[in-house]
Amino acid sequence: MIVPSNPESVFTYGAPALKFGSGASAEIGFDLGQYGVRRVLVLTDAGVAATGAPARIAEQIAGFGMHAEVYDGVHVEPTDESLLAAIGHARASGPWDAFVAVGGGSSIDTAKAVNLLSTNPGELMDYINAPIGAGRAPSHPLKPLVAVPTTTGTGSESTTICVLDVLGLKVKTGISHARLRPVLAVVDPDLTMTQPPEVTAAAGMDILCHALESYTARPYTSYERRRPEERVPYCGSNPVADMWSEQAIRLLAGSFRTAVRRGDDAEARGAMALAATFAGLGFGNAGVHIPQPTPIRSRGG
Repeated sequence: MIVPSNPESVFTYGAPALKFGSGASAEIGFDLGQYGVRRVLVLTDAGVAATGAPARIAEQIAGFGMHAEVYDGVHVEPTDESLLAAIGHARASGPWDAFVAVGGGSSIDTAKAVNLLSTNPGELMDYINAPIGAGRAPSHPLKPLVAVPTTTGTGSESTTICVLDVLGLKVKTGISHARLRPVLAVVDPDLTMTQPPEVTAAAGMDILCHALESYTARPYTSYERRRPEERVPYCGSNPVADMWSEQAIRLLAGSFRTAVRRGDDAEARGAMALAATFAGLGFGNAGVHIPQPTPIRSRGG
């Protein structure tokens, strides 16, 4: 364990407002009305759009007197090119008062980038983490972003990071800043009922990895003490993040197999959705790491 000369004694914790439960996605129009918005862009990918959920959410938002449009050009596993296309669409069709991301981490991360580049000057590479990009912090406030996950795994609705592939450099990187975090996460287990078994299994392993890596991340006390302006969202394992990670694993242990085998089991789907949310609340503050397997030695080894 690294022993710093001046160990950190402060950890930070941040999270979006949360609305959880069956039917929660039918209340987004009401929720956005509390922010006084008038024009809303709903971002999703073609696969999720085909389920009809984004269109239903847009119609429900319109029922509260707001103008809502759906952009379904999100690329699964976002790239710099797909983000630039989404940003270009938002800039050309805007201005927008709020954004709603409906889908997995790809839709939510794309919406984070669109929100950032619709409200702040500059180009995408200005904000991508150094050393790939300039790592610039936003200079202006972002618009309200509501994240509506339709998969149970990424936890992107709770985090401050947008992950992307920079195609020209063949590298995966991200944009990270506290202002990217959605203002509201709307987690409706009903939206996950049509997940096929393979997707449910992969999403469940995502939950497990997030929770375990958060729980076993370097403790915040193992870092050198930071000045206030140097503090980052991923500050290392801490008592609050550990609590969420522990509960995520507990919920996953009791629901994972059932959700994969019987996708119409509402109780298992609800527990999986809650586990994903809890894991996001954990690793969205502690961070994750690269696990290394420990060799199993025999007694005589």
